[in-house]
Amino acid sequence: MTDNGRVEPPTNPFPAIPPAKPRRTRWIIGGIAALVVVLGIGIAVGVVAGQPSERPPEPAAAPGYSMDHVGNACDLVDPAPLRKWSPTPAGPPEHKELRPSNLDAGSLSCQMRYSSGNSLDTAEVILDVNFTNGTAPSYYENWKRGNAAKTGEGKASGPITGIGSQGFWHSEVYGDLVANTRYVLCVVDANVSVRVRLNFSRSREVAQMHRTEVQPIAEAQARKALSGLKGN
Repeated sequence: MTDNGRVEPPTNPFPAIPPAKPRRTRWIIGGIAALVVVLGIGIAVGVVAGQPSERPPEPAAAPGYSMDHVGNACDLVDPAPLRKWSPTPAGPPEHKELRPSNLDAGSLSCQMRYSSGNSLDTAEVILDVNFTNGTAPSYYENWKRGNAAKTGEGKASGPITGIGSQGFWHSEVYGDLVANTRYVLCVVDANVSVRVRLNFSRSREVAQMHRTEVQPIAEAQARKALSGLKGN
């Protein structure tokens, strides 16, 4: 109370604190951070946009040969040259077709036999076709090793060119009363191995078979088989 009798309001023992001024530093730091984020996103988008689009995987090359359209393996064989020496069929042709499966890439075989007026002069052709998948070893390699191991009198072997990617031939001549000629020609190309076997039996009184006569027959058979299996 004052001297004149008025009651003065109580004084605040705690002085008022002026409101804090907004700090510009926070705004500056926040703005810089936002700018960095925006620039980072822009750079990332630019880098991604500038990169070439990823190529889709190229499809695997289709096999060069297939047996899908072959119903009878003997359709791949021309027996006409054999009839020059033995004109009479000795029974019906025998054939087998093993279709591709999860366990096997497929195979074909055909056998034709011919005879003449006697039981001594005979001719036979056997065709074997075997397919392989991927990096599996070809049947050609097995056939080649097996025939290369046969050496000695009356046996001969050599390379074949101009049919498939690789080829070889092997011949054997044996017998006393009857001269037996065995001629084998094997070729490989892409995913298929082809083997042609020609077997002739001739009496000693008649002209004997020579490789110069037999080899063209075997080569023609191999080309016929490859042509019949191509492009499917």
